[in-house]
Amino acid sequence: MNSSNKIFSFFIWLGFLGATCALGVYAYLGIFTRYMADDYCLLVTLRSADVFTASWNKYLLSSNRFSNLFVIGFWELFPNSVAFVPALHIVLWAAGLTWFFYELSRLFKLKTPLLLLAFLSETIVLFTFYTSPNLFQVLYWRPGQVTYLTPLVLFSFLAAWLARLLNSRTEINQKLYFPLFLFGSFFVSGLSETINALHVSLLAFALISVYFFAAPPRRASALLLLGALFAGTFLGLLAMFFSPANAIRINPENLSPNFFEVISRSLQYTFAFLLGAFKALPVPWGALILTSVLISYFFFQQQAMPGRHRFALWGCMLTPILAYGLIFAAFAPSAYGQSYPVERVRFAGHFILVCSLIILSVCFGYYVSQLKMNKLFNIALVSLTCAVLLYPFWMIRQPLQTYEFRRRWANYWDQRQTMIYAAIQNGETDIAIPALDGYEGTKELDALPTYWANQCAAQYYGVQSIIAFSIEEENVLDFFNE
Repeated sequence: MNSSNKIFSFFIWLGFLGATCALGVYAYLGIFTRYMADDYCLLVTLRSADVFTASWNKYLLSSNRFSNLFVIGFWELFPNSVAFVPALHIVLWAAGLTWFFYELSRLFKLKTPLLLLAFLSETIVLFTFYTSPNLFQVLYWRPGQVTYLTPLVLFSFLAAWLARLLNSRTEINQKLYFPLFLFGSFFVSGLSETINALHVSLLAFALISVYFFAAPPRRASALLLLGALFAGTFLGLLAMFFSPANAIRINPENLSPNFFEVISRSLQYTFAFLLGAFKALPVPWGALILTSVLISYFFFQQQAMPGRHRFALWGCMLTPILAYGLIFAAFAPSAYGQSYPVERVRFAGHFILVCSLIILSVCFGYYVSQLKMNKLFNIALVSLTCAVLLYPFWMIRQPLQTYEFRRRWANYWDQRQTMIYAAIQNGETDIAIPALDGYEGTKELDALPTYWANQCAAQYYGVQSIIAFSIEEENVLDFFNE
């Protein structure tokens, strides 16, 4: 191994270590997750009947997302799953993306080191988390998690599996794989109309690209499997669009916007999102771009890749258009609902933006690698790369700032639940408990027993009513210690 290879290997290990440490902190904070607000209502619905009947009733009466209860019901099979599922999502999403990139690397004969692909996947996950305006509602709060994060995680495995089959030398069994991909994509689409719209658009682009540019030996299989994914995803979109429960979620005082109004609003929302994202966090975006450019520069220096100019050029031209179109698609359901996407809905936009900036930066890094640089310039790039790869260690500060509050909040919640069970054992049916602060826009229990979250919590615990009374912060510890 020559010195340049050793330097590149050191960069990948340093970047991978930094990203892993930062994601490890996000995963660790998940142990302080507890039930809040909609959690109680979803669990009560799940307990009301078997999961199929409960999902059907939910689809008819309260929400068009027909797959959520299946996922929540699965996690509820495991004790205290609400505390470890956030960490599991992080691991699975990084693993799914790594598998997908590995299969793509094989498909396009890039000979990319597996560790580099793992670093790329962790970078995507980390910067998506870091730049998202309300990560709590996406990663730690189960109703948001199962709606905006779980479908991305599951779809990464579907995409990786598809790429794996295309890399296989054996003939694909159409009668087996078509229904599997059809059902899998239909199930994933029922988790979220926002992510569903994103996947429909992405699969449509993939189908068009394969039809016009794929080589004949693989094109038929790719079109078949992509067609199955697209069909399942589009059927899921139709099922959610025609759900009877939509009438509850649409404001009856305002008429539903027409097609052109949805298009106009989605375009405006996308532009506002991009402008706001870059203005709010210029340093993280700059770090992401620099990291991607520098790592791709050193990577392409290690590998002779003649004839890749055309791919880099297409990447530079198509990526901004595709990114704008995918964000537009993800925001369209909110535009139809006549509102700018709330913070958790914008999570998909941040994921698209991170991926797009990495692609553009890699293309730029490729072109830079084709230039002849003197030794002094390369030394400067090595120093800059070392510095920028340390940035994930700085990013750890953001989630760690929430540690003390979340640890204390979880401790109070656990003690409060112990109080509830003690009261139930004493025969009480109207229970009063100390109130806890909500977090990141997620509502906690209220002082009114008729408040919807209180009603769901009362049904969850099997009592007549629950109220939460206010208590001064300095007296909370003394109260729980009594």
